[in-house]
Amino acid sequence: MTYLLEFPAPAPWLNSNGRTDRRAQTRDRRLWRDAAHIWARSKKLPKLQRAHITATLSFPNHRKRDIGNYAPTMKAAVDGLIDYGLLPDDSDQHLVGPDLRPGTRQCTAYGWVELEIRELP
Repeated sequence: MTYLLEFPAPAPWLNSNGRTDRRAQTRDRRLWRDAAHIWARSKKLPKLQRAHITATLSFPNHRKRDIGNYAPTMKAAVDGLIDYGLLPDDSDQHLVGPDLRPGTRQCTAYGWVELEIRELP
């Protein structure tokens, strides 16, 4: 089975190259984590044992980006899915990915996230 979880970016993107204040990063990381948890709960995603996650990230402008730099954002989102109970934990035993892809969805504010969650045997 494959499940799609979509939600608006709740805060600025966390970037591997970012030079932001640690306190601001902590707040933004919490917003990403909580958003993924809340949206997973509202979608009533099932509890899985193993999954592969592909994350498609859409930004409000069309600047050139290195999509891999946004791994910290998806780490926070995956932590929110673990908080929800989607998987027992985010170790390699239970999770493959998240694989990041650039998106083209029209969006405003910070952007949009689409998580394709494919159950694995």
